[in-house]
Amino acid sequence: MSLPYSAPYGDSPGRWKIALMQDGKSEASWTPTPDMANPFGSVHGGIIATLIDEVTGAAVISSIEAGSAPTVSLNVEFLHAIPIGGTYTAVGEIVRIGRAMAIADARILNGEGKVLARGTCICQIPRPK
Repeated sequence: MSLPYSAPYGDSPGRWKIALMQDGKSEASWTPTPDMANPFGSVHGGIIATLIDEVTGAAVISSIEAGSAPTVSLNVEFLHAIPIGGTYTAVGEIVRIGRAMAIADARILNGEGKVLARGTCICQIPRPK
């Protein structure tokens, strides 16, 4: 799949930009905006989970022929609050890929490289028709 890769929140100014998507790896840059905030003023957990799902999926899609790889399972660990307005990097990488399923991990990092959230996604690999 070629870049730019279309993702959720496409109309939001805080939408992440996929910068790398090849050889089982992906990377996105992201500056969350106030429309992504929870009631406490940091990034809502659902947005964080969506970003982790997107970068793990991009890593998997970069290694298969199909144009999609539906999520079967998603686990997210929220390690630190992610402030609105900062600039972050999300990285995804395949851990294992088989004929029917792929497992990929993701991390969201601040500018100093501190892991703020991480997750694992299991994706289904569609069968060729």
